[in-house]
Amino acid sequence: MKSLIIIISMCVGALTASAQSATDSVPGIAFPLDSIDEQHLNEAVVRGHLPHTRLKGGAIVTKITGSALEKVGTARDMLRHVPGIITKGDDLEVIGRGTPIYYINGRQVRDLDELKRLQSDEVANVEVITNPGALYDATVTAIVKIRTIRRQGDGFGFNFFAKDEQSLRTDRNDPEAQVNMNYRYHGFDVFASLKEWQYRTGQWSDLGQTTTDASGQKELFRYDGNMEALWRGVGTHVSGGFNWQVNSRHSFGAKADYALTTRSDMHETMYMERRELGELKEKVSTDGSTWGINPSNVLVNAYYNGQVGKMNIDFNTDMFFSDDDSRQTLAEDASTDDREVTALKKASNNMVATKLVLSYPIWKGQLTLGTEETFVRRDNLNTSTGTNLPNSQSKVKDNTYAAFLQYGFSLGGRTNISAGLRYEHADFDYNDLYEPSENLNRSYDNLFPSLSASTVVGKVNLALSYASRTKRPSFWELNNSRSYHNRYVVQQGNAKLKPSTEHTAGLTATYKFVTVGANYSYYKDLVCSWSTPMDDNGMVLVSYRNLDKPQHQLNIFAAAGRTWGCYSPTWTVAFVRQWLTLDFDNGSRSFNKPMWVFNANNAFRFKHSWQIEANSEFHSKANYSNVQLTHHYWAMETAVQKSFLKNDALTLRLAWQDMFRKIRNDVYIFYGSYSIYQTFALDYNRLVFTIRYNFNTARSKYKGTGAGQDARSRIGSSTH
Repeated sequence: MKSLIIIISMCVGALTASAQSATDSVPGIAFPLDSIDEQHLNEAVVRGHLPHTRLKGGAIVTKITGSALEKVGTARDMLRHVPGIITKGDDLEVIGRGTPIYYINGRQVRDLDELKRLQSDEVANVEVITNPGALYDATVTAIVKIRTIRRQGDGFGFNFFAKDEQSLRTDRNDPEAQVNMNYRYHGFDVFASLKEWQYRTGQWSDLGQTTTDASGQKELFRYDGNMEALWRGVGTHVSGGFNWQVNSRHSFGAKADYALTTRSDMHETMYMERRELGELKEKVSTDGSTWGINPSNVLVNAYYNGQVGKMNIDFNTDMFFSDDDSRQTLAEDASTDDREVTALKKASNNMVATKLVLSYPIWKGQLTLGTEETFVRRDNLNTSTGTNLPNSQSKVKDNTYAAFLQYGFSLGGRTNISAGLRYEHADFDYNDLYEPSENLNRSYDNLFPSLSASTVVGKVNLALSYASRTKRPSFWELNNSRSYHNRYVVQQGNAKLKPSTEHTAGLTATYKFVTVGANYSYYKDLVCSWSTPMDDNGMVLVSYRNLDKPQHQLNIFAAAGRTWGCYSPTWTVAFVRQWLTLDFDNGSRSFNKPMWVFNANNAFRFKHSWQIEANSEFHSKANYSNVQLTHHYWAMETAVQKSFLKNDALTLRLAWQDMFRKIRNDVYIFYGSYSIYQTFALDYNRLVFTIRYNFNTARSKYKGTGAGQDARSRIGSSTH
């Protein structure tokens, strides 16, 4: 059953990421910080409620220092209050653009727990980019840049973070702890981090599959049932490195991260009834277990950042290695025949990436150019017993070479313009060691232009942006091996998938604390799941394909955020609609149902460092691709927080998540004469207690920005 869960979860993920594009460029609450003295800004905020939002090209800058967001808690707590960013379950997303890439002081964030360790009062500003330009990989759809307050001083510092989550649905308790240390002497830093974690969650579903004749009028096969899946993970994450700032013009360093999941297992039970022409033919009870074989990954980054004359140099190289092996057992007790199924999946990945960025001031702006190269090697092995599926083994080579050029300049101090062009050459080599006839070699050459401009007309800030990008299929989607879901459904990747392309244009306007905007996106060769019959007995193969029709999407949004005394609300309303009609074997069908998004984050800040929050998110039913979201998504969370000691060094926080157990992601997926539905009751109803302590914390001066982000995303990982 796990395979079907993966199919539907991927569809839901795509749905929520794209459907949220109603608010693509929702901005934040910010002052411009460029070339302005920070102390003067702080004084201005104290004196009155001045405009907090600034648009700069395709970016929206949110000032945190001196605002109500300064004492929200961690950087992650703060980000959910920045208009344009929302929470979706345990994740943060840029509305309409999906999961962003994060940077802290120019360094790309690999471990998202950094957002929990960084305190909101350490953040100077946040920049949200919804249409990244030529400097970034063409697959990156959104970027969040965090700039911290400059801290001085040498010596030893550390911070400690601990969390305990109590599930109110299952009574499970999951602890987590992390300690971070830093020692600085003049320009030399040594830092290290250690995290231990455990997380258990569950899923409860009703599910079904229906197969009709080509006319769609006669039901041939129907499968109805229910399932329960419980997952547990226990792991360790260790990182460390050094940074040496030789002088004000040169610095270099290296960092290594090691993540190991010491225990990863899932147990699932399922009951299904099979009917043919309305007559009950079979009952099947399944008891299955899947466990990882110590999945792990290692990431090593080294960088040099310097200045020669007027030229700035930024060089990064990354090496990434991962192993993700798992075993599966299924015991099917059926009224016809019983089955014992075992499966072994082995995947290993090796990636090397480099990125060089040079920038030089010319005329009224700055010219930036550079290159980025990524080399990936992936090995897959799938074997199984108890099924008639063939074993498979494959090797994949995926190389990407990129060159980019961007020029940005300012006119009169009120208008900023930036234009860029990125060229990418990609080679994909798929070798099937069992079926050489399935071997595939392809290459792509693409140009990705980008343009952004911002200006001020009276008291209104205006920003216009355009960018072209691509989305390459994940290595999971490109894997031709077949996975056993149950005796009715088999899942398979498709090595012949092509990358999809996207063109997005957006217009955003801000006036005082209100922001409105619209975005239009055009998608070609969008990847979605698809089904084909395997035999005359109702068995179905679910795979992937590129849609032969383009998808159009319009997003309209409005956002507001300001402070009245102790009360600081951030509200967002959005509307998104796609235009898509697909031709199936039983006729055409349109998927144009729009989504409404209503988000309200409310923070109350009182004396003596007390804070209370009430946060709500609502997403309506909608369509994306050939998927229908059949249930409203609503999440309600409350939290109370108290800080102690000098500079609020000790912080305690208690949050109640999904208070009314309304988080659901029920879906109906259409494949023509075959369709799947599944309901999702999820284990988000939790009490979460956290404790944070900071001692003499000094911001690391590590400036490694990383390379090969797209490749790591496509590889994926089961480790944290």
